[in-house]
Amino acid sequence: MSHSDKKNASIAIHPGLRHILLANPTQESVSKIIEYQLFEQPNPPLADDILYLLPSWEQQALEGNEALGSLIQYISQHSLFMKNEKIIHSNLLRIRILASTPGIVSFPALEIQEHLVRFLQTSDSLADLPELEVVSFSESEIKPLSFDLTRFRLTPHSRRYIQNLFRPERREAILSVLAYITKNYPLISTCRQAYALMLSLDNPDIWGNHPFCVRLVANRFWDSKLKKTL
Repeated sequence: MSHSDKKNASIAIHPGLRHILLANPTQESVSKIIEYQLFEQPNPPLADDILYLLPSWEQQALEGNEALGSLIQYISQHSLFMKNEKIIHSNLLRIRILASTPGIVSFPALEIQEHLVRFLQTSDSLADLPELEVVSFSESEIKPLSFDLTRFRLTPHSRRYIQNLFRPERREAILSVLAYITKNYPLISTCRQAYALMLSLDNPDIWGNHPFCVRLVANRFWDSKLKKTL
């Protein structure tokens, strides 16, 4: 190992520098993290560091820190511990999407976080927004749900089927639309609801039972039936 390599390895695991680089990401600090291979070290306690920083990162993402999005993308690609940290992973996904979405929120995020249930009331109606029309389901995907959706009653089997429709790439697409609405929709009440939905969708295992997700699938079903009658 060269002198330069030794220096970089030593700096990469220094707790003080690690915290400085992670706390308020900039394009320069992200470049340093990549240079020092911070997330490729054998056993740094990075999970604890990241868990501690999540609230701060959430606020930075809402304020439009695009460098944070780049940092989290790098973490996701190079950090082995992420595979075993489901809660951290879901939070980082939301934060990355928010940070990468242009705009700044115009409401106090803490209020939504502390009163999530209240802001989720009637939030399933956001599935009716035209912005969500970019999320599509093929006819073959929706067809097995036809009977239950027509009679407005989903069996447990149908809910499990709906859960499987929300693959990772589709979940990310939906979260991206919600992030755009959170930061850019002209009605502040809708912005709040979109952010509340993002928080409520942290657990990927509950999407099949989430009212917003069920309504989104139902909307595509009725859209498909309407097109056939025209």
